[in-house]
Amino acid sequence: MKRFPVLFALLLVCWTANAQETVVTHSSVTAYLQTLLEKPVGAINQSVDRLIDSVGAQNPDLQSKVAGIAFDFFTDSPVMGHESVAVHIADNWFLNQRLKLENEQLYPLIQTYVTFNRQSLVGADAPSLAMETVDSLRVEIRDAETPYKVLFFYDTDCSTCRREAPLLAVLLRNYQGEPLTFFAIYTQSDHQAWEAYIQEVFSAIDNPSVRVVHLWDPEAATGYHQKYAVLSTPMLFLLDNQNRITGRRLDSQALAQMLDIENSQALQYKQLFDNVFNTFEPLTAPDVEGIIDTFAEKTRQNKNLFTEVMTHLFNYLRTSDRLAKQQGAIYLAEKYIAAEPDYWSEEFFNRTVHALAQAHLNPVGSKATQLELQNKCGKTRKLYNAKKHWYTLILFHLIDCEQCQKEIAELNRLKPEMFDMDMHVVMVYVGEDQAKWKQFVRSQRPSRWTFLNDFKHTSNMRMLYDLEYVPHLYLLDEEGVIIAKDIRASELKELLPNL
Repeated sequence: MKRFPVLFALLLVCWTANAQETVVTHSSVTAYLQTLLEKPVGAINQSVDRLIDSVGAQNPDLQSKVAGIAFDFFTDSPVMGHESVAVHIADNWFLNQRLKLENEQLYPLIQTYVTFNRQSLVGADAPSLAMETVDSLRVEIRDAETPYKVLFFYDTDCSTCRREAPLLAVLLRNYQGEPLTFFAIYTQSDHQAWEAYIQEVFSAIDNPSVRVVHLWDPEAATGYHQKYAVLSTPMLFLLDNQNRITGRRLDSQALAQMLDIENSQALQYKQLFDNVFNTFEPLTAPDVEGIIDTFAEKTRQNKNLFTEVMTHLFNYLRTSDRLAKQQGAIYLAEKYIAAEPDYWSEEFFNRTVHALAQAHLNPVGSKATQLELQNKCGKTRKLYNAKKHWYTLILFHLIDCEQCQKEIAELNRLKPEMFDMDMHVVMVYVGEDQAKWKQFVRSQRPSRWTFLNDFKHTSNMRMLYDLEYVPHLYLLDEEGVIIAKDIRASELKELLPNL
């Protein structure tokens, strides 16, 4: 109710200012815009359009002046996400020639602003970005499977970057929450300086919840400057599990606060789901499906709430070690994601549909598909030997994969517990570098683990075990029946006491 008197008074000033019109209009418009800062972006867009319209089409010069003030105000707004309002004003009033700028030389500046901001606005799908690692491996940021992704564009000679990077490194070392992938993206072309900086700032990050990936594009062939508005450094973004931009132009403190909020929400959802599902012990598949349908029914009227709840519920179910819950994840994906593509980002939808297809390969509760692979001597060996051990743990991995290295280190720490339970570990290398693999096997000695490969390409393991990404962990019982799949070593640690 308070905004209408403010708007009415502003319009009176705009129409009666005469000689002092520029000064008064600027201060009055700014005062009104200040009242909009806490509103959602959509509501701000509507209010700004209404303001410009209300000035009157019969006075286009004054409309242009008000629109220009609003554009400048939101380009400089301290509130994250207000770049979207500035882009809206440019699109809706200036770039379509609806209003004319008094100074036509400003058009290229406005166009440049829009061009370099449009693709990376808060709420937008993160643009595709495939860059090279230090070892010249190609990595697409959107392919990371973690709930959160952080993009940090930096320069080794940037003073602000040098202040922020160590703070980010501390954040990553101490981070506790849902897994995240941190993409440290170097924006210059000195490979030696880059490697030295990585060792100086990011070398001591050993956190099972964090994967750090170092990328660069020295020729700027990916167009990342335009895609992510990297006109200066540092630039820090936060992406969610649907690859939507949820944070932009952050600093280390703001990122930490956002992650705390996100993880707090995720924890609250987990506690809610735990409480609900624990009331249905022993839990059956029909119980899980009924709970899913109830959550869907109760949230359906609010699209944002529906997608939020179902996303958290889907992740909760698919990462569970309970067969009924994993089957529930498939049920949810088929009924509420694959059947309703308009509710979800294209990336999340496609990934879920693909996961559905793969979920039917080696599901929990079925007997694992047997493979014939080769050991270090080149002899053919089976993937697992039923009834020889109480349990078999299979890890599909790569040598240069940072997350794989973390999983292997964690499994090494779990060796005493696994040995006491007669658990046999099978390490299956899915790469092609024979020399590097043999060196890796030697580095693991002494070990009772079995090391296998498929250099002869006879097993079709990539298709049978969905090895588009690694690491992949499978836990089998003495009959070769899958107890858990696609888990992490940290989850295995929690699972061992219950076996």
